[in-house]
Amino acid sequence: MGIRDFIQYLTEHRERLNDGRELSEAEREEVLREAEIMVGMMDAALRELDSVIKNRRVNLPEEHALRFAQDVFRHLREEEERVKAEVREAGV
Repeated sequence: MGIRDFIQYLTEHRERLNDGRELSEAEREEVLREAEIMVGMMDAALRELDSVIKNRRVNLPEEHALRFAQDVFRHLREEEERVKAEVREAGV
């Protein structure tokens, strides 16, 4: 799964939550499962980027690019965490 796929899934999850209808149990489980996978992928990517910054010699432009990527991944992870929270609240 690439970053575009991740953004597409996040968009689909948001649309499902905002379309005004209640999610079925199967849809809730699917969205939660996908969201868990996506959050895990973002966590792994953030750890890898952090490892590169800490353990390798990178020049300043490379470090800026790595930190920018970390910020993007953190934002996407936070958005997907919000989706998970909304899905869980809707199922209560």
